Amino acid sequence: MLKRNRIKIIVTLGPATKTEKDVVKLKDKGVDLVRINMSHSVLEDLRYFIDLAKKVDIPFIVDTEGAQIRVGDLIDDVVEFREGDIVKICAQRIIGSREKINLTPLSVVKQLEAGSLLFFDFNTLVMKIADTTTIKDGYILARVVTSGRLGKNKAVIVVSWRKQHFNLPVLTEKDKQSIKLGIEHGVRYVAVSYVRRGEDIDEVRKFTDNKMLIISKIEAKESLENLEPIIERSDAILVDRGDLSKEVPVEKIPFIQKLILKKAHTMDTPVYIATNLLESMIDHKKPTRAEVNDVVNTILDGADGLILSAETALGKHPMECINMMRRLIRHSELVKNIDTINYFSDTYEGTLIPPHGGKLIERFIDKLPPDINRMKKIKLREELLMDIEQIAIGGYSPLEGFMCQEDFDSVLDHMRLKNGIVWPLPIILDISQEQADVIKVGDDVALVNDLDDVMAILHVEDKFKLDKCKMINKVYGTTDSRHPGVKMVLDMNPILLGGKIDLFRRRSSPFKEYELTPRQTRQLFNDKNWIKIVGFHTRNVIHRGHEFIQLAAMERFNCDGLFVHPVVGKKKKGDFCADYIVKSYEKMIQDIYPPNSVVFAIFPVFSRYAGPREAVFTALCRQNFGCTHFIIGRDHTGVGNYYHPYESHKIFNEFPDIKIKPVKFDTICYSTKYKKYLERKDIPLDRKEDFGITDISGTVIRDMLKSLKTPPDWMMRTEISSIILEALNNKEKVFIGE
Repeated sequence: MLKRNRIKIIVTLGPATKTEKDVVKLKDKGVDLVRINMSHSVLEDLRYFIDLAKKVDIPFIVDTEGAQIRVGDLIDDVVEFREGDIVKICAQRIIGSREKINLTPLSVVKQLEAGSLLFFDFNTLVMKIADTTTIKDGYILARVVTSGRLGKNKAVIVVSWRKQHFNLPVLTEKDKQSIKLGIEHGVRYVAVSYVRRGEDIDEVRKFTDNKMLIISKIEAKESLENLEPIIERSDAILVDRGDLSKEVPVEKIPFIQKLILKKAHTMDTPVYIATNLLESMIDHKKPTRAEVNDVVNTILDGADGLILSAETALGKHPMECINMMRRLIRHSELVKNIDTINYFSDTYEGTLIPPHGGKLIERFIDKLPPDINRMKKIKLREELLMDIEQIAIGGYSPLEGFMCQEDFDSVLDHMRLKNGIVWPLPIILDISQEQADVIKVGDDVALVNDLDDVMAILHVEDKFKLDKCKMINKVYGTTDSRHPGVKMVLDMNPILLGGKIDLFRRRSSPFKEYELTPRQTRQLFNDKNWIKIVGFHTRNVIHRGHEFIQLAAMERFNCDGLFVHPVVGKKKKGDFCADYIVKSYEKMIQDIYPPNSVVFAIFPVFSRYAGPREAVFTALCRQNFGCTHFIIGRDHTGVGNYYHPYESHKIFNEFPDIKIKPVKFDTICYSTKYKKYLERKDIPLDRKEDFGITDISGTVIRDMLKSLKTPPDWMMRTEISSIILEALNNKEKVFIGE
């Protein structure tokens, strides 16, 4: 018996999903079983896809063609018939035309009766049997009563003048060969088409020598008449709503589906639903509201599995289709009690990774309090204004304000907040002793910019002395004042204020148009139907090494998209100015990246140069923006030689409870011999010269650009370097401090 532990996603493979890479992605996205449509496939196709599924280690279902009445082969892909045409229906295999066709199984022609109507392929063409006396000559005659087009291998529904059951075998010869092939390759599942009686299952079980679990497909009216014995003898039921609607009025299908689900569940038999679940996504990236409603109600009615057919076999957006199905399943499974879920909240996250700490923090006020003019004021430098804004929009979730002493000490000592949530860097507000003398715990303080505009309100919960020595040692691991992070702390004021903040006004910036909040990126990712997103942190213009690890990370972890999120706040001397970081990535998105695969936004914070601690910090922030994965390069967020190049890799091993997954890369090199990019760890030490290896160095690239030299295209794309060189030739400021 198949287990009924969770809702399964079953996918039909085909031209849109025919490579190993495709099937790896399907498995990664949570697909449980795969199949192909044997009505439109041959045994060689079956062998190919079984081998592919075995290679990827995803269970396969042999799906039989079944003895349905179908049209045989045709001279053209589509043949047009006009009302009044007389057509021969032959009892032997032929190549059909407008004058004659054949039906399969061949034996069915002799069972047809004069006066019966033949409905072809969802009723687009209708014929009436006019004369059966010619069967002695190997054919009968039919007259076209409704004009239409006919394709090869299309289904035929017979409506006779009386109730008539055709003598059709449950397995065709092709089906038997398919099952044998499946058993030879260890396939455990067979979906049997057009099961009409309980005895059909007995026959199939005997043929498989009880080596396969049987999924009985309900797609004929006769199946409904024998429903209970079919359910009783099956390992699972598959309701094919498409074929069933050829024999049953379409308005009855929703009620039949509910009836089958109810009956099967009383017998503890799983039920899978197929056909037209997300049909519009064959061509479009989003389903219709009617499809969403249908799928959700199907799940709520108790479906154990959902089957995607043409959507993944032939559609333009098979991966987006899986993502959408996962979203619908997740939403439906959350509805234990629909009255307890706030579906009107616009912060509901669906299938995206939850923010760090479980909740996206948002702290805004629409108007200042009446006593604002009586409040004490603290004028903040730009970096603190950046921190306030990130706290308020949720970029630093779960922080709701500047740290109080217990959190501050816990972060320094354990890289966790006092409640145990991972947080590696202190987010603090430093003030002078003079300011501290007039501010007490419990006060509300106005935080202002250089123009004395009130930007936010601080609700003071704590006031304590900054232990600079402890912070420097714990965060940076060095007391060298040449370290930019150490210097930053040494320049701080001596007293810290802790407490929650409320943002009233966002800071102005020349790059504001490129900013996105976590709420916005999450909505954007949802709108793009992305679930797995890899984030990229940088403070530099893009070079080929960056491009390689970005695309490699997407492929390695089967991510739906890339979120490029460069830092544009205060940086050290020699770093690229933000304008050119933005311009380089705009060029990449317009002309170079794969279409619709990248979202770009700036991250308006400042570099803290804290090496491994900052690597964790930058990852957690990107989780808040909706990223599931985050690229950690060699010496990520490092500076000088203060940290071991792989320290930022190793630190993540200390935090198994972090949800965002680090994607670790070594130094990226270029092989002039093989014309490809490699990680240094993948190059044998004794064969470096054989590979013609050259490191891709950001420092070398900057030095070449400063000398007005064009880096080789394999090091930095010419389209990018030309932007920088043009600016330098025009005497524009490209680098910080120069």
